[in-house]
Amino acid sequence: MGSKMNPSDLPRLGVISNWDGHYLRRYANLEGKKVLCLGYSEGQIDEFVAPLKPSEIHILTLWENHIDAHAGKYPVTIGDITKRTKFADESFDAVVSLSLLEHVAPLEDAFLEMKRVTRSGGENFHMFGPAWSCAYGSHLFTNSDDPLLAFSHWQMPAFMHLLCSQREIRDFYNDRGYHPAVGDDVVEEIFFKKHINRVFYDHYIRLMSTHFRIENSELMTVDVPPDLLETLRKMYPGTVDFSTYGGKYHLKL
Repeated sequence: MGSKMNPSDLPRLGVISNWDGHYLRRYANLEGKKVLCLGYSEGQIDEFVAPLKPSEIHILTLWENHIDAHAGKYPVTIGDITKRTKFADESFDAVVSLSLLEHVAPLEDAFLEMKRVTRSGGENFHMFGPAWSCAYGSHLFTNSDDPLLAFSHWQMPAFMHLLCSQREIRDFYNDRGYHPAVGDDVVEEIFFKKHINRVFYDHYIRLMSTHFRIENSELMTVDVPPDLLETLRKMYPGTVDFSTYGGKYHLKL
């Protein structure tokens, strides 16, 4: 959907608040528990999960050639969390994920499978973002060194992916001297590549609340000017939250 809005007219909203990969220390009692890790490399497990002293740590990843599959310390299973995996019902005391939920689709199927493999009374801990509805929801990462080609610099025009058409985005890059192929690549990555699920944040919360009980959460947010927020809500009726980038969630069965 395009609003005939020039990306040049959109603000730069800056860095998100409240990023902290160590949130598990505040919410998760994993000592002596069997844990399934999704979206964690071996190094990230060593830093964030292993210090909490679980009895077993297992990795599930979709691709054999992904960094998450190259773990030597922990058992690795290749599988799709949106489908039935090889794990039996209630195999784990806890499921933890890192920067995963924004990539999986159908999202509800992923929650259902995580719920299936979590024991009754068990827990899930998720950290994710950006949601498609936030200022940087496109997850654009065409050139990691260029602030206008990588969302993680927090300098892209806010909500360009929600408020501008494909042509307007191409023109934005062409007018700044980028090769036309760059604009094509940006449009392809934002609108067509399957590396993100393009789910609005409000829907994440509805799904979490449907399948789990939300025990705790810490939001990662960015301030959105009121006039821009009003424009977004008019363009996407029924969606309220455009400020939340994502967050950290402690869910319980």
